[in-house]
Amino acid sequence: MSLPEIEIADILSADSGLVSLMASMRQSKLDYIPIFTETPDDTFVKSSSAPWIRVTPLPGDDWLGADDDRILTYPRVEVDFWVKDEDIESIEMMQGMIYETMHKNNWSRYYVYRYADPDLTGCTMVVNKFESYK
Repeated sequence: MSLPEIEIADILSADSGLVSLMASMRQSKLDYIPIFTETPDDTFVKSSSAPWIRVTPLPGDDWLGADDDRILTYPRVEVDFWVKDEDIESIEMMQGMIYETMHKNNWSRYYVYRYADPDLTGCTMVVNKFESYK
């Protein structure tokens, strides 16, 4: 069993369409896929690095049991991404690609929101929360 944030980062990194879209939108070309399981260091976090994705686990321990044992658990993750404000029209496409990839891998989105990131001038942050079952 792997940690849900690692599983999701691997799933999203394997989506060649998503990775290509992100690379085409980015000012600074990278030699790695910018999908992280923690906040990247301050040298990376700038508008020229956008878009990039951060996957983090959400707290909680929802489960169903039978005979005093767990038979299903419901892991949850948050998939955040940042897009430069001048690429705002790409949010819907990127969000749709993330949603479809997650859906194909049995993850359901239950929350989505976007806002201008006050800590990263010139970028919009999109927050997606997903749940699955194991």
